[in-house]
Amino acid sequence: MAVTCAMTGMAYTISGVVTDTGEEPLAEAGIRLLNAKDSTYVKGTAADLNGKFTLRDVKNGKYILETSYIGYVKDLRNVSVADKDVNAGTITLSESSHVLAETTVTAVKTPIKVMQDTVEFNADSYKTRPNAVVEDLLKRLPGVEVDTDGKITANGKEVTKILVDGKEFFSDDPKVASKNLPVNMVDKLQVVERKSDLARMTGVDDGEDETVINLTVKKGMKNGWFGTVEAGYGTDDRYQAAFNVNRFWNDNQITFIGSANNTNDLGFTDGNGNRFRRFGGDQGISNSQSFGVNFNVGKEEILRVGGDVMYSHSDKESTRRQNRQYLLEDDPYTQNSYSNTRDKGHNVRADFRIEWKPDSFNTLDFRPNFSYNQNDSWSEAFSVSQGKNTSLNRSLSDGKSYEAGGRLIFNHNFANHRGRSFSVFANYRMSHVREYEDSYVYNIFHQFNDSIDSYDQWIDNKTWSNFVSARLTWTEPLGDARNGNFLTVGYSANMRWNNADKLTYDRPVNFGDDVWHFMLNDMDYTLPVPEIDYANIALVDSLSNRFRNTNFQQDIRVGFKKVNSKYNLDAGISIVPIRTKSTNLSNANKSIPERTTWNYAPFLRFRYKFDKSTSVNVDYYGRSSQPSMNQLQPVADYSNPLNVVQGNPDLVPSFNHNIRLRYQSFNMESQRSIMTMMDAQVTQNSIISKTIYDSQTGGRYTTYENVNGVWNARLMNMFSQPLHNKVFTFNNNIFTNFNRRIGYNNGERNVSNSFMIAESFSFAYRPDNLELELRPMYHFSTTHNSASSMSSTNVHRYGGNFNGTWYMPLGFVLNTELTYSATSGYAAGYDEDSWMWNASISYQFLPGKNATIMLKAYDLLQQKKDISRSVTASYIDDTQYNALTRYFMLSFTYKFNTFGKGNQPADRNERRWGPPGPPPGGGHGRRH
Repeated sequence: MAVTCAMTGMAYTISGVVTDTGEEPLAEAGIRLLNAKDSTYVKGTAADLNGKFTLRDVKNGKYILETSYIGYVKDLRNVSVADKDVNAGTITLSESSHVLAETTVTAVKTPIKVMQDTVEFNADSYKTRPNAVVEDLLKRLPGVEVDTDGKITANGKEVTKILVDGKEFFSDDPKVASKNLPVNMVDKLQVVERKSDLARMTGVDDGEDETVINLTVKKGMKNGWFGTVEAGYGTDDRYQAAFNVNRFWNDNQITFIGSANNTNDLGFTDGNGNRFRRFGGDQGISNSQSFGVNFNVGKEEILRVGGDVMYSHSDKESTRRQNRQYLLEDDPYTQNSYSNTRDKGHNVRADFRIEWKPDSFNTLDFRPNFSYNQNDSWSEAFSVSQGKNTSLNRSLSDGKSYEAGGRLIFNHNFANHRGRSFSVFANYRMSHVREYEDSYVYNIFHQFNDSIDSYDQWIDNKTWSNFVSARLTWTEPLGDARNGNFLTVGYSANMRWNNADKLTYDRPVNFGDDVWHFMLNDMDYTLPVPEIDYANIALVDSLSNRFRNTNFQQDIRVGFKKVNSKYNLDAGISIVPIRTKSTNLSNANKSIPERTTWNYAPFLRFRYKFDKSTSVNVDYYGRSSQPSMNQLQPVADYSNPLNVVQGNPDLVPSFNHNIRLRYQSFNMESQRSIMTMMDAQVTQNSIISKTIYDSQTGGRYTTYENVNGVWNARLMNMFSQPLHNKVFTFNNNIFTNFNRRIGYNNGERNVSNSFMIAESFSFAYRPDNLELELRPMYHFSTTHNSASSMSSTNVHRYGGNFNGTWYMPLGFVLNTELTYSATSGYAAGYDEDSWMWNASISYQFLPGKNATIMLKAYDLLQQKKDISRSVTASYIDDTQYNALTRYFMLSFTYKFNTFGKGNQPADRNERRWGPPGPPPGGGHGRRH
């Protein structure tokens, strides 16, 4: 971006927006500026995803502005530049007569459009139930998946942000937008793969990529108030309440959101699992509440101020049943376990953004942030390892943390030297986490005459860290900047101080006559109830640590950039020296002396445009990963006697080679979209766990080792094609993955090769008052192991999803979603064969259908299960969690706006009864 700005940024600009007659933006429309005297070419550009364009470095004079797009009539208009910028307004292109002659064009928008790094979905092409949120739309889109926790992946990559009209919405928590924003405000949903904020602002690649979703707001909703309020109550005391209030004006936004429910609809990302020792993970049934505000205001793009503040509370209860098969050559065995957990948390966070562009040469971006978090967790886990041990673990945890930081980026383009730019980046973060834990453990070792090992510990954990980094970059044109050749140079340095104190105390344990009962696989087990002397406490030096860790990393980066109309190239290399040191104040034997390693990381980005709608991208980057301090720690950790861990100080950094190929094509005439992606990763000196099992106790001793031969590859294809006058649509997604892992089973080296293929296609039928969509699915995975004791495993997952929505007369809407899921190949009792049926009937009334009464049924057949399989080189886990099952809920929703009669955007679910007429603007309908 900095290179482009530096090449073109001068005193005056010509800007505008390109749309079709239906007011749809025409991305990649060609813009050419011609001299009014002789029509000679002066400069050109292409419209962005929203149809916007800007021509910079335009001198005073008279010009012809030429706008073109494949299949549309070219637009020519005169413009004059006289000591000020020019806004050409909205340029509307009409479809070419030779394309439209003797044809009928239906008023249906393109469902999917593929453009370079973006896949764009037309929201109106996917009908949803009344009062649906963005997540409901995401679940309907090919190539997009939303898991049970609300995490969004697109084309196999996790979505890290959701933007609204290109502006960040609640920073890096996409769940806030997906679970709270109403889908009827969305015009286009764009899945974008892009470089990091720093790379896009400075023009110097930093090797970081992200996948984001941008929601474009319907044109009629960009000036005024709008929102929804919803409340519902159901069987089993299920409840749900939510509101969102939005104010959009003059490219400014402010949004208030809130929610409360006990239906697993967590409207935010619960970050406590990354800070504290939580026991239940993401599964279970949750009760949650949240409130937040997001804003972005300013004067055009000169000064923008934005941010968000969010409070959230969650209370999750989880039960887990697990079967683990240890794949040992000499002594394979099975462990069955059952656990109950409860995790409660309170979070407050604030993120702010200030962006200042005083002119076309300078940009300043500052982002401070703060968070405060509380967590309370409880867990009880009971397990029986076949012929080895019986174990009980009970834990309580109480923690608090606060974090703060800020990021500053300044970029300068030189006015008197086109193409030259300079940038400065600075970042600071601090965190402080304090957690107290009570832990009770009772083990019976069956091969040692049922000997007993029990203890009760109180643990004081404290971690605090500071991180500071800075980066300088310089871009220099090689020759005339108009030739598009640039040298990029960057230097960065960061310093991290990470401190950790863990103090472990023992308390005496005695036993009386009372017992606890535990049921596992229909068998009753009894264990004595402990009598703990809480007043008598003693520090255990061997289980206590006080670490002071430092890490200093530098990055010297040199690259070459080539920019022209057909292709872009960005290639270079980074040299990364890293210095680390760990000091243990409690035990000098656990200290790790200072060590310095040198890493080399090449990178390559290449994009070639065959035409305006077909392109190919090839990316490569190498990246080094340091072993963690725990992996280097040379002294064994006996805090869990059944799982002893000791680091390996001889570990060397691993190095990852990553390559990605992406091809995308969109045919405007047939509206066919094709996207193919391939990526592969090869790891040198991969760091793996090496575990040895005690055949008598069932205990594990784990250390770490470097190995070679670890790699994986993925291939994905997406195809979309409207059929038969665009009432029918066909989509197909196929995804394959291969993983080669290396591990050790009780000291024996094992190579594990896993292959997976998943196929999902869909047919959709969308006439005026009805939508029907059928999406079958098949998933096959197989794993083969080199170790003679380990058999191959094959798992089949298959099923399908049917979605139906009928917009009935008099304001009634009937919606049904039926999903069939089945598996084969899991451990006995863990295979799935179930139907999941959700349905609702709604009645919309009041002017504009602003009020809705809905009766919703969830899991009508009461067959929902939460089962998963995890395969490693050492064991196979089949796990089942408690799941939210059948309930009925009656809800009322009211939506409001201040757009005024005649100014409201069309309802995406609105259906006409009777003969259709031409839409506003006359851009569609029958042509002669």
